Amino acid sequence: MAGKIGTHDRVTVTVFGPVVNLASRLEGMTKLLNVPILLDEELADIVRARLGEHEGRTRRLGRILPYGLEKPLMVSELLPPVSEFPDLTDEHLRTYESGVEHFLSGRWEEAHRCLHRMPSSDRAQDFLTLRIAQNNRAAPRDWDGVIRLPSK
Repeated sequence: MAGKIGTHDRVTVTVFGPVVNLASRLEGMTKLLNVPILLDEELADIVRARLGEHEGRTRRLGRILPYGLEKPLMVSELLPPVSEFPDLTDEHLRTYESGVEHFLSGRWEEAHRCLHRMPSSDRAQDFLTLRIAQNNRAAPRDWDGVIRLPSK
């Protein structure tokens, strides 16, 4: 939704609403996840269906509940094609997503092994490997696959 807000002397045109809130949360999480572009599950599915491999790629990074939202999001990274970013091969992306699946399922030892097979230049792995290390490679007893963010 877009509109004017403010007083008669000072009017500002802005956008607001759930889509804007979601976009803001995703943008804020890019720093936390060490990636430049994040997509929610709905947009990532559209990108996967429409984007050719020569145009770009995606990879799932995890299920996250951003602060202030009620429903967890499966977030994905938008990546350039392998021709522009050869450090991350398609095999690397499959290995990473396998690690994410192990992480979500609570098999953190297996997740750790997959994530550590990534090239050191890939900073996205740091987000999950840190959580795994902080818990001695074992998911908490009440693990439901969701990382809850305590603040924006």
